[in-house]
Amino acid sequence: MKAGKSPLDRVLGRLDDLDEVNLGILVQRLARERKLLETVFDVIRDGILVLDDKGDISYANIQGKQLIGLKDSQSGQVSLMRAAPEIARAIGLDHGNDGIKAEVIVREMEISYPDLRYIRVYAVPIEEAFVKNTESQKIGLAIIMTDITEEKVSLDERIESEKVSSIMDLAAGVAHELGNPLNSIHIHLQVLRRNLSSQNSKNKKTDKSLTACINEVERLDGIIAHFLKAIRPQEPDFKNINLLKVIEETVRLKKEELSIQKISVSMEAGVREPIIKGDSEQLKQVFFNVLGNAIEAIKVNSTIRIVTGLEENFVFVKIIDHGTGISKEDLSKVFEPYYTTKKSGHGIGMMIVHRIMRDHGGDVGIDSKVGAGTIVTLRFPRNSTRPKLLESQITKP
Repeated sequence: MKAGKSPLDRVLGRLDDLDEVNLGILVQRLARERKLLETVFDVIRDGILVLDDKGDISYANIQGKQLIGLKDSQSGQVSLMRAAPEIARAIGLDHGNDGIKAEVIVREMEISYPDLRYIRVYAVPIEEAFVKNTESQKIGLAIIMTDITEEKVSLDERIESEKVSSIMDLAAGVAHELGNPLNSIHIHLQVLRRNLSSQNSKNKKTDKSLTACINEVERLDGIIAHFLKAIRPQEPDFKNINLLKVIEETVRLKKEELSIQKISVSMEAGVREPIIKGDSEQLKQVFFNVLGNAIEAIKVNSTIRIVTGLEENFVFVKIIDHGTGISKEDLSKVFEPYYTTKKSGHGIGMMIVHRIMRDHGGDVGIDSKVGAGTIVTLRFPRNSTRPKLLESQITKP
């Protein structure tokens, strides 16, 4: 039993019997149906391409053209290999193949033109008889392209967030374990000092060395406590603060280090009182890390410039050094966890800076040139603590 024919098949089968009027009506109906289908395809969010047996694009909806950068005038006149070679190679339409393969192909891939995007490609062969009353077939291809860039980026961000979180947990554990022996050393040093004092020892050199050891242990204990507070994600305690005061307090914390290196700090305040809403302790950690990087990058007898000023919606702070600079290859990796070019670095300082600035609704930018120096720009919102997402509004009937 033969399969039932569609109304279009039955009409086309009687073309020879149609008069001029009925033929015109049929053509108009087909044109309307074609227009309807094209309208439907154009509102679909997925890209649709239809290829003929030679691999030329015979049809593309609006999204399909946008995804591969195809102009309206090129549709039907260009091969997929020329318009989108990455997709063509992915589905086997490179120069080494003869025509289109009669197989379904599914790929997830990255395309670089006209924009860098991730897409999911679903290619299905189209077969249709081209010689009447024979089994000979002409093979074309229908390609459905789904833009999964946001999905891919979101997944990458979640993976990165989980990786950073695990690193933070590891670092916190290590810092905590370091604190235990330091406390023990501190207690024993205090006992040793009391014993020496009770014996009325007059050895000033021993007493001086002992005092230095106690001071260094206390300093290390303070660094660990500061480090733990910085890497554990906490909601900022927002208050009105003067950025200049925070910077000055941070510079004082670095006073000894600056003195040893004979480095001076030049303050250039473009605004008398740059008031923002922020967490002063967290922002001290930001300036502490950025200043530390600048100190390590420059030579002795140098100067670090700190410039503050106002933009339309931001207060900015620029920390400028004329040190070794950062190469283009390294610049893109500065905020990655555990990435460092220093022999003694741990690679989490700038990652912490980035997190704190993000939590404050600000951003951090780095401009650098090898041999010339580095400018780190920190921008803070002037009128709000952080960007707020718009709440969804439900319209009641």
